Amino acid sequence: MPTPRPTQPTRFAIQKARGKGWKTLEVGEELAHAKARFDRMVGVNPRAYFRLIQLDYNADSGYEGMEFNWTLIELYDPTQGGRVRPAAKPVPPKPVPAPPRKPGSKRKADEAVALPLRIYLAVILIGTLAGGLVYLHFAGGR
Repeated sequence: MPTPRPTQPTRFAIQKARGKGWKTLEVGEELAHAKARFDRMVGVNPRAYFRLIQLDYNADSGYEGMEFNWTLIELYDPTQGGRVRPAAKPVPPKPVPAPPRKPGSKRKADEAVALPLRIYLAVILIGTLAGGLVYLHFAGGR
């Protein structure tokens, strides 16, 4: 009969958004300390996304203490003006219907954007000159 795994304390992690994922910055065992550190990290970098999560040991996992179930405690979203507490039940967003168009009309851009042709031409000219100089340097030595 296998021996039961020892229980592990609940942990709290502070994570920062990185690309399409989250990077764990700190893990602790006290909620009050984790909230204080969370507040400090938000104060240091108020334009980043942060989240405070609770990590519960997953005893049913086959990874021997390496897998946890997590619960969101607090989320800092700078685009929403600050703290966002998790709702008891997530509410899906309502789809916004597209405005009706006249039949046969083509969609125009809202704003015309001028192409930076001068920059493109300057880059092509510099590249051509650099290529010509390299050619002359290596071909002229014969």
